[in-house]
Amino acid sequence: MILSSSLTANNVQEVCRLETLEGRCRWNSEVMVMTSARWGRMETGRCLGEQSSLLALHQDDPRFLGCYEDVLSVLDRKCSGRSQCDVRADADLDHIKPCYPELERYLEVSYICVKGKMNSYDFL
Repeated sequence: MILSSSLTANNVQEVCRLETLEGRCRWNSEVMVMTSARWGRMETGRCLGEQSSLLALHQDDPRFLGCYEDVLSVLDRKCSGRSQCDVRADADLDHIKPCYPELERYLEVSYICVKGKMNSYDFL
């Protein structure tokens, strides 16, 4: 596959546990290239509501908030080179526990879409 340098905007998604990442390129002539993927508890937001009392208690504990593992290789295998990709945020990730195991984790991914063209030698 040949990828051109014509890029569209970086797409960033926060995917809560048990939700599905729905990666989509705008045009069928584009394919996704995953640029980052992190699994853990990066910050409060849509997936992790702000729990002021708990955050105050654990603000200096790196395994409570700000803990994550880079899972780019997992998402790259599943999504890069495709024009769309659906990945449930648990199946291949639940065994990864960069934070305390009982704490809720979520997936944060970013990708770009680039124009792609298949060559016949890609199938040899």
